[in-house]
Amino acid sequence: MKNAFPKKLFSIATAVALCSTASLAQADTSDGKRWAVSAGWLHIMPQSDAQGVTGGTTAQAPLLGERALSYPQAGFEVQNTNTAGLIVDYLVDDNLSIELVIGLPPKMNLSGKGQIVLPSPIEGHAPITAANLDKFDKIATNDAYTPTVLGKYHFGTIQSPVRPYVGAGLMYAHFANIKADRGVNAELNNDPLLALLNLKLGPIKVEDAVAPVIIAGMDFAINHSWFASASVSYAHLSTEAELEIFGKTALSADAPTGVILRGKSDIEVNPLVTNLGVGMRF
Repeated sequence: MKNAFPKKLFSIATAVALCSTASLAQADTSDGKRWAVSAGWLHIMPQSDAQGVTGGTTAQAPLLGERALSYPQAGFEVQNTNTAGLIVDYLVDDNLSIELVIGLPPKMNLSGKGQIVLPSPIEGHAPITAANLDKFDKIATNDAYTPTVLGKYHFGTIQSPVRPYVGAGLMYAHFANIKADRGVNAELNNDPLLALLNLKLGPIKVEDAVAPVIIAGMDFAINHSWFASASVSYAHLSTEAELEIFGKTALSADAPTGVILRGKSDIEVNPLVTNLGVGMRF
């Protein structure tokens, strides 16, 4: 997933921001209105594919012992969602603005892909399917906080009835309230041998991330103060999820519980976001 694309977007965002900042001291809008606030509906369409799962069993795993494991065809994909957004623009002059995008954190659903298969502790026996992730259209949910700062260039003038714009900037993504489907634990204990360990999924951790963003859109003047807006943006956003599976550390009724398996997976989000809103300049 690492390529030159994020660096190019970051360069564009930096250039636009520097131009906007440089104009603060001497520029003004032709009608004196420096602020614009709009509210709208955001449709979020992640362009994600499963990125594989890596990890392994720990030294505490009965019979299996410590083993490295890799599942390149497994992983998680983020599903489409909607949320309400609030956009605040500071107009440096008639053409340049700095924008902050916030809003209600959308509930993101992760679907599972592929299978987690463990080697059999009994020589000559078939591997054990520890979890069939394909069964879960919603294996986990989380709230995504994604404040975004953009530098934008608006074509035309303040008096133009239709004003296209382009821009670039950065998004900070924080993921919270991560909850797994209740059926995951039952799936982990589906095999009779694994059921002896009473496996349970521990907390899932998703790393925060910073992503470059590009945007294009149009403002449509309703009157001197009010306007409608439509835009589409793209963020080159990826993160990493980590999880632990707990279970008995020995095949006995009174065995203590410990970490049996650790895993991690890259998660591509790369959301394409459309926005329709109404705003006011003042």
